[in-house]
Amino acid sequence: MTDYLNVPPISLNGKTIKIVAIITMFIDHFTCCFLEVATTAEGISVMYAIPYGYQLDRLGRTIGRCAFPVFCFMLVEGFIHTRSRAKYGLRLLIFAAISEVPFCLIFFPDSPNRHADTIFTLLIGYLVIWGTDVAASFFLEEKYRPTQEYREHKETKAIREVSRKVFGDLDAEDRPQGFTLERGLRHVGFLAVSIALLFAGSYIAKYFGCDYSYGGVGTIMLLYYFYRIRPFSLLVAWIWLSVYNQNELMAITGFWLIYCYNGERGKQSKYFFYVFYPLHLMVLYLIRKSIFGM
Repeated sequence: MTDYLNVPPISLNGKTIKIVAIITMFIDHFTCCFLEVATTAEGISVMYAIPYGYQLDRLGRTIGRCAFPVFCFMLVEGFIHTRSRAKYGLRLLIFAAISEVPFCLIFFPDSPNRHADTIFTLLIGYLVIWGTDVAASFFLEEKYRPTQEYREHKETKAIREVSRKVFGDLDAEDRPQGFTLERGLRHVGFLAVSIALLFAGSYIAKYFGCDYSYGGVGTIMLLYYFYRIRPFSLLVAWIWLSVYNQNELMAITGFWLIYCYNGERGKQSKYFFYVFYPLHLMVLYLIRKSIFGM
């Protein structure tokens, strides 16, 4: 019998999904830049100054809700497959810093509050799941870890060695099956550490005014934590993001794209998104400034 729940209607590789996400992100940013933030000489938002401006704004922003879930999921995929998690995190940090100025110029030109761009949100989420994965390496047996191991990392081997010295060798063939006090304590320890990391990451994201704030960090964590059961992970992540912001109900389009992901990366440039993100923000800002003077 076919398991229709786990058979997507179409098969999409990573390149295709990213292209769709980038296009919808651009539509979202274009709409916000020229309809919401841009103002007329009288100080009225363009969306209220032109015919059907509000409807156009809602349409563009709704289309844009597709992008963020895709970037969160691809971040988790990148975390699992990357050869160097440290270099991946450093790359996020560098481009988050580069994107900060154009992000604030285009979306919050006159705001006195703290604001941080979306890549900072992805970076915080990345650090949270990295810390959670380290905790899983220390506390849990392989079969209980949230994600499957695709390659052995040096830090993972070292952590496992420490774990064996503290708790004993869980890889022994004669280890007890079923519930034991030791196994229960391990799971409690892992749960406590992962929750603490999630709260810490969410607090940092909210404190610095990161785009999507704790909602984004929580989405990344859910996609990582339930990685092995993708339909469930997508459902709970969508519900969580929609609770964070009801406008994200329309992010279901992005979660549907993820559901159709076939696990193949596709031929793509590693740095295209990182370069495109700050570049398109700066270009949009310069165009708006030349037209509206802001």
